[in-house]
Amino acid sequence: MDVISAESCLGACNSLTWHATGLHQSKYKNTVNSAFTKPGGFASMHLCQCEVNVMSDNLVTTWYLQYQGPALAQPDWPADCLLMEATLASPELGQFLFSAVGNHWRWFSRLNWDYQQWLDYLSNPSVRTWVLYKGGSPAGFAELKYHPDNGEGPSVELKFFGLMPAFIGQGLGSTLLYSAIALSQQWLAATLPDNPATPFAPNIWVHTCSDDHPAALATYQKAGFKVYRTQQDIADAPENYANAALCHNYIYSRLTYFKSR
Repeated sequence: MDVISAESCLGACNSLTWHATGLHQSKYKNTVNSAFTKPGGFASMHLCQCEVNVMSDNLVTTWYLQYQGPALAQPDWPADCLLMEATLASPELGQFLFSAVGNHWRWFSRLNWDYQQWLDYLSNPSVRTWVLYKGGSPAGFAELKYHPDNGEGPSVELKFFGLMPAFIGQGLGSTLLYSAIALSQQWLAATLPDNPATPFAPNIWVHTCSDDHPAALATYQKAGFKVYRTQQDIADAPENYANAALCHNYIYSRLTYFKSR
């Protein structure tokens, strides 16, 4: 079964409460509240700007999940598939993947990012992106975010995850999810000392919501994730999503970025 996205509710919640993986859009223009929380209670918040007008529609249920399954090896892929890490910070690639996967689910938490925001974010060593290719064409991606030790051990967040619509229904989603879990475990293992004074269980977490793919929650649970928190928020959507999805700020800033060099 395919998991389509891990982020469709990120751009859907109008709330100042803690959110597992992303940006809460305020109903007021020019404000976005970015926050995260993880099992163990660590939380932080910062603010950034947005030019997207949003409107409230209905309630969205958000489920926060932590992986409690076994250690995984990388699964085998079909001969025409390749999962490769994007080790160079590329705003073009990041913005393309966000839109190509997320537009179908009305993601909008990053639609207003400019070129420099993308470059700064993707240059952060705590962010890693793997791109899935099928027959040489991009088919989906998984973005992982490392959170440092807060006294209860570090964690890796499955921050963005999904397939492009044309590749849904081919059995790729579950394999991509298991790959993301294995990669998260490997990343955590590489950051922990060989003999830590206090042993920590690997902490990998994600969230999904009722605006996501109908099979998303069940697929995460089947893969070994357990719900540790449930929350309801007012759902918001851009008044004109098609216009917001054109990413004017990114396009104009990219032109300016290279014109000045």
